[in-house]
Amino acid sequence: INDTQHPYQDKASLWLTERILTEVQPQYLVYNGDISDFYQISKFSKNPERVNELQHDIDSAEDMFNRHKRILPNTRKYLTLGNHEDRWQKFLWTEASALSSLNCLTFEELFHLKDYAIKPIPYECGLMINGVFLVLHGDLASIHSGYTAKRMFEKHGGSGIVGHCHRGGSFYKRDRFGIWGWWENFCLCSLDPDWIRNPNWVHGFSLVHFHGKRFWVEQIPIIGKACMYGGKLYEYEKEA
Repeated sequence: INDTQHPYQDKASLWLTERILTEVQPQYLVYNGDISDFYQISKFSKNPERVNELQHDIDSAEDMFNRHKRILPNTRKYLTLGNHEDRWQKFLWTEASALSSLNCLTFEELFHLKDYAIKPIPYECGLMINGVFLVLHGDLASIHSGYTAKRMFEKHGGSGIVGHCHRGGSFYKRDRFGIWGWWENFCLCSLDPDWIRNPNWVHGFSLVHFHGKRFWVEQIPIIGKACMYGGKLYEYEKEA
């Protein structure tokens, strides 16, 4: 899962995702970047009512980590840092360099990742699974579904899955050495943020099934607060 961008997570989509994950109980869960928005330190224009809410935003992401610790007790969890997490590091370097070496200000300490048994992976290093599948937040975003996946293949080769572009899509390539594929892994944040109108984004997440060096990517788009998995319709049930 990726691009929840707390506190701008889409509650219905995240609820549906967590419901299916609870049933599946995956061996691994990868938070593939941009889990927190870090709105307050963005270089873009900001709503003054939001500038003092950074701790609230961090707490919002921690609430999700705590839920996942409870509902997925045996799942190993990784966090591949995205450009929004990297925004925090760059802010420290440029605006508060004297504080940038403090352990308490690392992303791991800021979000208490050890408390949730989440292993962080540095920005753009990615997580390679079974030597054949790369999980990477990514730094490319193209205008149409599937285009980012194609560019990721051209940049990295092999097969993998990428976040960042906020939509689903896939690209396949066959050559003399085999068949390769890259997938775009949707987003779980609001589709109506205050800084862009009617973006070309789609909610959803992906399950990747492995058998040795073989794998199958199962993409699950969430449309109209509902999704299909295993032939079953899942609909958002608003919490009391």
